[in-house]
Amino acid sequence: MITEKKTKFLEDELEQLRQQHLFRPLRVLGAPQDTETVVDGKRVLNLSSNNYLGLTTHPKLKARALEFVERYGAGSGSVRTIAGTQALHMELERRLIRRGVSFPAGGSLLVVAGRGVERGG
Repeated sequence: MITEKKTKFLEDELEQLRQQHLFRPLRVLGAPQDTETVVDGKRVLNLSSNNYLGLTTHPKLKARALEFVERYGAGSGSVRTIAGTQALHMELERRLIRRGVSFPAGGSLLVVAGRGVERGG
């Protein structure tokens, strides 16, 4: 059981960060991360999102995502090596390998997948 005494050090650390102006509270998004969005209740121009390709709000990608949520659910439930992998992921990997695509970093996959959506592929 977590007691006040056991969490006191966390409260002290947070207070120290606040006093040093190093504490960064989370910003609350009230709209999709698009070019313009709502942050902490205010409409703002979003210059800090990784959505530079517009994938989070792309109509075709959103429609396909809803189709796949209906078919496969909203998440994997666990790591592939523990709970198994989706046939959908295996098929994607086969297609990418046939095209000679390799990914040294996870972010690269999103770029290629996004380009396929924009081309209608």
